[in-house]
Amino acid sequence: MANSGFDIVLDELTLSGARRGDMDARERIYRLYQQPAYTVAVRICRCRELAQEVTQEAFISAFRRIRQFRGEAPFWGWLRRVVVNHAISALRRQPSVEVVAFEDYQAWQQGQQEQIGAAMDLDAALGQLPDDDRIIVWLHDVEGYKHSEIASLFGKTESFSKTRLVRARARLRDLIETAAGKDMENAYAQ
Repeated sequence: MANSGFDIVLDELTLSGARRGDMDARERIYRLYQQPAYTVAVRICRCRELAQEVTQEAFISAFRRIRQFRGEAPFWGWLRRVVVNHAISALRRQPSVEVVAFEDYQAWQQGQQEQIGAAMDLDAALGQLPDDDRIIVWLHDVEGYKHSEIASLFGKTESFSKTRLVRARARLRDLIETAAGKDMENAYAQ
């Protein structure tokens, strides 16, 4: 499984305090997991404001249902699933709009320009995919979800997840190759 920032060990004392309603314990949990939760939400929603709302709603929901966490898997896995479910639900409630994000990409060390360029190309290509395809690529390739888990989130079969992932990857390759071709044309034109 990919390291998504969620795999933070939570001590049993904090967890039991949160289950009892201890606000200090819940605040510790929030502070530990807020940034990874937001990162996943923003990757799924592609909108910082919506991701902030999703993160808040996910924590409220998680704290309301924390007694349902049985401890059969790590707490971070359970919480991540709560965040993903909220993000997908929020995205489905939103009207379809074009999201434009302005990022400030800087290379801090010599030689990082190519890596940043590749990341920008991939990010731009991901942004051109339909929401479901982008979410499936992110969940499978970055978050490490299995096809059965993705299918469950979407209420579909595993073959839905597998098929959409293959098609989305092919589309990403095409988009990145097209962008690279345009970059080469622009370089020659100068």
